Amino acid sequence: MHFQVGAVDLKYVTTRVRLDRDGFYLAVSNAYQRVAITDKIYLKNHRQISSQLETNIPKGAFKGATLDILFQGEGLEKLDDATRDRVLDFSEDFLDCDCDHNPYCGCPERKFIRYLLELRAEGLGPDAIVDVMSDDYMLYAYSGDILSFLDNGVRTLEAAEGLARVEGADDRSEEIREVKRDLAK
Repeated sequence: MHFQVGAVDLKYVTTRVRLDRDGFYLAVSNAYQRVAITDKIYLKNHRQISSQLETNIPKGAFKGATLDILFQGEGLEKLDDATRDRVLDFSEDFLDCDCDHNPYCGCPERKFIRYLLELRAEGLGPDAIVDVMSDDYMLYAYSGDILSFLDNGVRTLEAAEGLARVEGADDRSEEIREVKRDLAK
């Protein structure tokens, strides 16, 4: 089963569920979710990093200027070792793609959303997810924002499950139900 949460270009959280083998996708968009979760992910120790780089950078980890600095790698030698290691880990894990418009192609955001979903699949709650992303990449978010993101994903999957059932795709409905159950644990 394939599912994806996030449509960065629209700034909506969208769940796409593959319903058949012909590539038909059912997309359900939550009109109330106007800001992508990646817009609510921030650099931990933002002021310290700005000071070490001797430039102002946005607090948001997925803002254009932040991505530029991380993608180009200029000045990273000015960072202390621990910070540089985490910044390089972030760049390798989320900014590494072959798209022509990298890092503005949406891949970093989609990869990060997948990372959040994988942490949830491991059984971590919002507070633990924030702790892990802080340890892994020196990023933080408010656990309430992570909870809202996960809750919106569950609600969207519920809608997709209902639509699959209406379309008579009972086996797909069951697959969506299992994904929803895993996300809601």
